[in-house]
Amino acid sequence: YLVFRALAASTSKYLGKAVIVENKAGGGGAVGFTDAMRARPDGYTLVTAITPITILPHQVKTAFTYRDFAPIINVVLDPAMFQVRADSPWKTLQEFLDYAKKNPGMITVGNSGAGGGVHLIALAFEKAAGVRLNHIPFAGGGPSVTALLGGHIHAVSVSPPEGISHVKAGKLRIIALFSGQRMSDFPNVPTVSEQGVSFTMSQWRGLAAPKGTPEAAIKVLHDAFKKGMEDPAFQKNAADMSVALAYLGSADFSKLMAADDERYAKLVAEIKK
Repeated sequence: YLVFRALAASTSKYLGKAVIVENKAGGGGAVGFTDAMRARPDGYTLVTAITPITILPHQVKTAFTYRDFAPIINVVLDPAMFQVRADSPWKTLQEFLDYAKKNPGMITVGNSGAGGGVHLIALAFEKAAGVRLNHIPFAGGGPSVTALLGGHIHAVSVSPPEGISHVKAGKLRIIALFSGQRMSDFPNVPTVSEQGVSFTMSQWRGLAAPKGTPEAAIKVLHDAFKKGMEDPAFQKNAADMSVALAYLGSADFSKLMAADDERYAKLVAEIKK
């Protein structure tokens, strides 16, 4: 959430008010979402609307769904990916998939927790590619990358910044990139769609307000945060963190939430079978 702290700092001058970031941990984000949902819809309490807002309600009983929030602006679209060690026997995605097809369930892929975004994305890719992988949950993205570096698993399913510093250092390699376009940091790494697997899936991070917040307030907030996103200092901070900025206005962000809610509902249902 460092990117939102940077955005808060850059937006304050355009909004004319201090933007305070408060962390509310617990329940994979459920505590923060629930508190924000119950806040007065006056435009003064916002929430970081992230992909789990469309995942959690399908996994456990929650007080909220994405429909309890008014989308303001999307800020980031994290390109999900598989990383392998630099000395991995698989140099290309095709080699990785060929091995997986001949050896079902033998490639171990770590993730940041069972049922989390990167785990579900890995499951969706597995289906799209027609392979069966062995998914290994860890207590966070960092531990999964550590396990990969130590040779305890074959690959990890992650979103930046996890593992990116090790990719830049030449210790890890991106073997499958699930975004719609290549990453500016790694222009030579093709997407999986470019390599014959028609699949795109990323995790988004934006801002929303409690349902019922006046449209006029949503517009003021949207315009200020958009200026904050365009601020050169924020742009540099985002680039330094390898964060992929992806602006969407309120209406388009709302459509993205609805589409992913439907997509994750199906994925979670398949896991529960």
